[in-house]
Amino acid sequence: MESLRWKCNCLQSSLGRSLLLRARKRSFIFLVCGGFLLIHFWFGLKSGLRRIYLDERVFAGDDGSAEESHDVTQRLLERKENLLQKCSEMEEKLETGGKESIFKSMIKAKLLYNAEHKLMVCVVAKAGASTWRRHMLTLLGLDEEDMQHTTKYAKLIEAKKMIDLREMKEVLQNPHTTWIMNTRHPLERLVSTYRDKFMDGNGVKEMKLIEYVRWMKIERDETYVNNSLTFQEFLEAVILDNERNGRAGMSDYLRPSSTVCSPCALSYDYIIRTETFSEDLACIANKLQLEGMDPALRVNNKLGGSRSTTYREYYKGIPYEVLRGIFFVYEEDFFLFGFDLPSFLLEALREW
Repeated sequence: MESLRWKCNCLQSSLGRSLLLRARKRSFIFLVCGGFLLIHFWFGLKSGLRRIYLDERVFAGDDGSAEESHDVTQRLLERKENLLQKCSEMEEKLETGGKESIFKSMIKAKLLYNAEHKLMVCVVAKAGASTWRRHMLTLLGLDEEDMQHTTKYAKLIEAKKMIDLREMKEVLQNPHTTWIMNTRHPLERLVSTYRDKFMDGNGVKEMKLIEYVRWMKIERDETYVNNSLTFQEFLEAVILDNERNGRAGMSDYLRPSSTVCSPCALSYDYIIRTETFSEDLACIANKLQLEGMDPALRVNNKLGGSRSTTYREYYKGIPYEVLRGIFFVYEEDFFLFGFDLPSFLLEALREW
């Protein structure tokens, strides 16, 4: 009897091990095949937007650095027309199946609103957001001392706090509302974020960014010692943030402009770039008769110096795979807003 029980146990044990090995083998094959399919899709097919951009611009030698018109009115018009064209191309070639609900896009966007002038402005962190808040408070007649506390008066300028859902639809359908979006070259915006929020590599103070550093260090199997990151580590953390949370779920300081303002769903009349902010705003303020607004005012303008010789210095020596990863995070911004591709980024993409 004992001998029979022993044989049964051995049989069950052997069968169990066999089934477990088969399961592990199938799981391994599934993971390997899945991995190859994912790699093939991501790096081999270059489908959709990436194919459009890489084939038509990168490999064709077009760095997108065509000089904009010196006439500000014409420049603003060309930006609007370019955005409409690119949105149409993207919808057609990506076969998106229709645009996102306009009302839903408005709810998601980071909008500031002035009822008197019927002015709606979408602001992007580290792309003139603080400056725009100051200008919108100026339109309300607040003095300099009051404007030092923009968070206190947020309910006076933030669309979501000023307008209820029913009124939002009315504002959205009002043809007299002027829509403005402020954006910035992704690579310059990253440098600005690193210098300001990560103290140029000397650490961070905001708790959410401290966590950002902590899990990045863990991902690299490095010991968490302090809150500092090199610029390359910062870029790798940006890529990791996108992989973990998706573009729309990234830190507000790093989210692509296209996920903040829904530029293909909302009808923007003007696209302002940070590098030409004062000229663009002066032209718009004159057209809309925005009295009391000083277009020369810039808040937190810390980069200074020549744009071409400032932000590009940070990208020297950054590995090509990191540069490509950054491009893929912000590819829609590059595509929709026609930002130039610096030579170092072009080289990285051509090596891919």
